[in-house]
Amino acid sequence: MGCDGGTIPTRDELVKLKKKPEQRDKDGHRLYKWQHCSISQQKLRKPVVACELGRLYNKESVIELLLNKDRSTAPANTEHIEKLKDVIELQLNDNPAFVDKQSVGDGLYNDALISPWICPVTGLEMNGRFKFVFCFANGKVVAERAIKVLRKDPAESQHYKEEDIVTINPEEEELDLMNSKMIARRARVKALKKAAKDAKRKNEAEFKVPSASKAAADPAGPSDAKKFKPEELSAFKDQKKTNDPSKIKSSKPKSVQDDPNASEVYKKLFSTHKTAQNQKKGNWVTFDPRYN
Repeated sequence: MGCDGGTIPTRDELVKLKKKPEQRDKDGHRLYKWQHCSISQQKLRKPVVACELGRLYNKESVIELLLNKDRSTAPANTEHIEKLKDVIELQLNDNPAFVDKQSVGDGLYNDALISPWICPVTGLEMNGRFKFVFCFANGKVVAERAIKVLRKDPAESQHYKEEDIVTINPEEEELDLMNSKMIARRARVKALKKAAKDAKRKNEAEFKVPSASKAAADPAGPSDAKKFKPEELSAFKDQKKTNDPSKIKSSKPKSVQDDPNASEVYKKLFSTHKTAQNQKKGNWVTFDPRYN
């Protein structure tokens, strides 16, 4: 039956415990998110863009996603990307210590711990160990600890307002904050566009509709002034000046002899005719004492 001959079983051999589930490699998952596109899962390469939730994409992958009319096959977490303006191209600073492929022995390998990009202020590598943010207005990427330094600079402080800052690859507890910022940012942009459109309409109305005082002083003005553009109104005013009766020269000839519509017989009735000049006797119309 066994266990003879002096064999002593141990506890590990007699008691079988339930195996623990395999845990995810947190470092490997973190490096993968920071070095691969969230849509195509390919390695990130410039131009790199980011959405308002802080996820990283290759720009060509976003364009292919938008060109695909069937969004049912699109990857998850891409519903908020409806147009190219929903992402911003990032301004990334290259890491001088990064080498794409290093030779070791007989082969080549990539050091995943060395990021191809760094923070231009602090010099920290963009590999997920440190928190990185970017400004959605211009796409500048810096480490979070560099924000305090940049806000002291008057030239850079306007680019790093709290409502414009987006965290790159945020944790689960930060996604709600990024989502609320995205909704507020889009509402703010929509309100600015509406205000600009209203201001434009107001300016156009000032040119198109004349005031009540001008309409009373100028009853002979255009009956439908709303159809005139500013340049047409100025042309109408110039035309009105030329049509002013006080400034128009009379087309009526000063002398009967200059009238092209009068007949020659009619012209001879007057002393201004050439045949009536230097006569020895006065004509029947006038009496000239010089000739009588």
